[in-house]
Order: sequence, then C-alpha cells, then structure tokens
Amino acid sequence: MKLPAASAVVALCLALCVPTAAVGSHRVTLISDIHLDPLYGTERGFTCTQSSSPMWSMPGCDSSPQLTARSLEDVSAQNTSLVLYSGDWQRHHYIDSGLEPAAVFESLSELFRHVQVDGSLGMAAFSAALGNNDVVPDYYFSLKNEESVEELGARVEAMRRAGLLSDAEAAVMSKYGYYTHEMHSVHVIVLHTLLWAYALEPSLPPDVSDPYNQFAFLRSELEKVRSANKRAIIVGHIPPGLNTYFVLSRGFKSAAEDMFWKEVYETTYDSIIYEYKDVVALQLFGHTHRFKLLTMPRNGALSIIAPSISPIFSNDPSYLLASFGDAWTLEDVLIRYTTNNGIYHSGLSAKAALGLTGGLQSVTNVRAAIALLATDDARWERFLTMFCGGEKRLQVFPSANCDKQCRYVVVCSMLENNHSDIQRCVSDYNVLPHPSQRNRTPGLIIAIIVLLSLVVIAADVMLLLMSRSGQTTLSWSNMKCTGWWKSLFRKSKGSVVTAENNEPEEAPNQR
Repeated sequence: MKLPAASAVVALCLALCVPTAAVGSHRVTLISDIHLDPLYGTERGFTCTQSSSPMWSMPGCDSSPQLTARSLEDVSAQNTSLVLYSGDWQRHHYIDSGLEPAAVFESLSELFRHVQVDGSLGMAAFSAALGNNDVVPDYYFSLKNEESVEELGARVEAMRRAGLLSDAEAAVMSKYGYYTHEMHSVHVIVLHTLLWAYALEPSLPPDVSDPYNQFAFLRSELEKVRSANKRAIIVGHIPPGLNTYFVLSRGFKSAAEDMFWKEVYETTYDSIIYEYKDVVALQLFGHTHRFKLLTMPRNGALSIIAPSISPIFSNDPSYLLASFGDAWTLEDVLIRYTTNNGIYHSGLSAKAALGLTGGLQSVTNVRAAIALLATDDARWERFLTMFCGGEKRLQVFPSANCDKQCRYVVVCSMLENNHSDIQRCVSDYNVLPHPSQRNRTPGLIIAIIVLLSLVVIAADVMLLLMSRSGQTTLSWSNMKCTGWWKSLFRKSKGSVVTAENNEPEEAPNQR
C-alpha cells in the first residue's frame, strides 16, 4: 500500500473528487471474491476461452485482468484508511489452469500494493483472508500433505514480498492460514474459516474440537484487544449460517447439506464472539457473492457478507465502503458497482436500503429492520439492489425469480444461524398474509373503522332527532315515509306521524 503524494495539487483533487469521512472517523474498503483469471479470453481460461470474450468479463466467467485492474483502481480512488479483502483470490478450477501455485497471489499482491490509502492507519493498511478457491484442490487443506503446506507457504510469501504482510504476520499465516494485523486503534483478526466448514477436505474427525487451535488463537487475540482498550475487526472467507443458494435450489435438507459451518464449530465461535462483543466492531466474510447483513442472537455482533468482484454468478461486480465512527462504531456501508463497461458507480447504502435512521452499530435495530424485509415490499426492493451487487438482477437466483418462499429464506438466513431455527423462522412467515396483502391491511382496517364510526354517529343523530320530535317508533315503513322524516325536525307537540295515514294522531301517552 502506498501513501498519497505530498503535493497540494493531489491533496486538493482528493478533497474535491473523493468522498471523505467525518473528522476523526475511518472509511474502510470491504472487498471479496475477485477470482482473477490470468488466462481469461484464451483457450486455457475458465469458461471465457475466446479472444472475443468481453473485456470487462461476463456472467458465467471469473474476473478478467482488465476488470480486476479497473476494480482496484476504483478502490484506490476512494482513498480509504484501510482495505480488507475476504478471500478467493484465484479463479475457479485453478487446478486446471496450469499456472504456478502463487501466480495469482503474486499478480494481485502487486495490484493491492499500489492501492492508495490515506495513511491514518499506516502504510500497510491491508489485511486479507484465504478462500476455499485459494487452496488446491478447492476446499482442501491438510498439514499432513507436503504439497498443501508448500503451496500455502508460496502464497503467503507472495503477500510478504509485496509488503502486504510483515515478517511476523507471514510466519504465523504460513502455518495455518490465520494471523492478526495490529494497528494503533484496531486489530484485524484474519481467520481461516475453511477449517470449520462441512466442505473441508479431508474432513476432520468428530472429536476435533478446535481445528489447528484457531479458537484458542481467536480468544487470545480478542483478550489482547480488550486489555489494550482497542476494537477488533474479524475477517474470514466462508461465513457462518445458511448456504442460501443451495436451499433455494432444492429446498431444505440436513444441516450438513444446508449450512456452511459445522454446528459444533459455529456454537463455539458464537460463544467467543458473544463474550467479546463489546470489542468486536465488525465481522466480515465473503464466499457467497451476495451482500448480506447477519444479526445472529447467539453471536451478538454484526456480520457483513461482502459481494464479489467476479460476475460468475450473474451479479454485478461490486464492493463496499464502510464508515466507522471515532470508536470504530459502524455507521454505514455503501455499495460501489459496475455493470458491463468497467465504470464504477455509487449505489445504495445499507441504512437507506433498510430504512434506518441511526447507524449500524445497534444489532437490535438492524435485526428489526431486516425482519421487516419479509413484509415491506419497498424495503425488500431496495435491499435486493444491494443483494444482487448494485442493481436488481433476478438472474442471481436459481430460478431467475424470488417468490415469497425465496424471500423468507433470504430474510431468515440473516436472522438465525441454527438450521432448525431458520426453518422455524421461514414457517412462521409463511402463515402470514402475502407481503403485498399485508401492506394493504392497515389501510383497509382504517377504512372499516371510519365507516363504522360514521354509522354510529348517524344512529346517534337519528335517536336525538326522534327524541326531540317525540317519535318512538323506528321501522322500515316509517323510514320510507317523507312525512315521518320531516317530523323529525319538528319539536314534539303531542302527535306522531305514521306511514299508514300520513295524518297526525294523538300520542297514546298524552291521553
């Protein structure tokens, strides 16, 4: 990472052209899943194998070198304090590319090294996690495999040579894939969450309670943060919770088929975060290529799943700009996205999408706003633009549509991270009226109340007039008589009008 040039011209340009945070606050880039394909547009590329393939990539393909470079140029133009990358550096099916183990890490590390930061957190204001596609084969990690150990070392060394890791950080990361980057007010704790996933190969024996001592590492690092009166940001790749795409593709199955992490590891992780939630400013993940906010009750701290740069799953290439307050309280996140021309635009912020008036620091308030997505059509439509990467693109869903059930699954996946609780949440929403009907209900109720009120008022007026005019009989035949209605507006003189003869009669009680 490099600091901006110390010239008045550059400083003035940045001040005028680049959005800046309030004094004493921090702006942080949250980016994920670039999936750089150096062979894009060649016969050894992934899916896009023709020289005529679009320069800025396309759905079904990973990031071209041009899209990758342009994306990091846009990140650099934002001049943030810190850049956090939540993994998946390499293209899909990297094993078939014929590239050297560290080829993508070398190229991307150089690009990240030249991203401009504002210097408020130092020159090396960058932290990155490993993704499931950053091991070969995909999802494979074992220290018993010599080739696996060597490839991890080669990738970490590429980051170290580019200045993205210190020698001490590289020494830790090269062992198991996790490490901590310490700055004066915040520590970034980078986790290797593949170790906790059901999909890990080779799978771990069921009696392994702390794979590669990562839980002990996490607890120790959070205790250091608390003792130093600082805040922590946690970065990993595979998120906790539901594999939404799988469930939307074929319905709920078992926890092992539907959830990303093993329940025993998710429970342990949540208990640690809950214990230290006062110092956890944010948890950042990637992997799904879809934007989400996670508000799990047993976790207690907010998580964000960043969207992806790779458009492989029909999303717009996108990343997030996060705004933090003085004490590293999260205020908001704004999405930056490009369509098919390499030009990035600012999209919605999470606050705007969810209709929040305060910041994102209150998990309770964010959770309440997410719950409303199930029944508030306007909020849901706004959220979809961020979920899809900047603009609404229904092709990101398995059936190219998102019906009521789909909507409830997405919402519940942000509210719960236990398999049974998620299904219960979806079932609870399914017994409610359809969202559009539900939104019309308050207006219908108001109309009925007004109508009934008018009926009651009319009846009261009728009784008052009858009492004033001395009428004692209310019948359908009387109501059809013009004279009877006229008599209501005359004071009683001892006579009544009936429909039989339309002539005055002596009132019986006046005899």
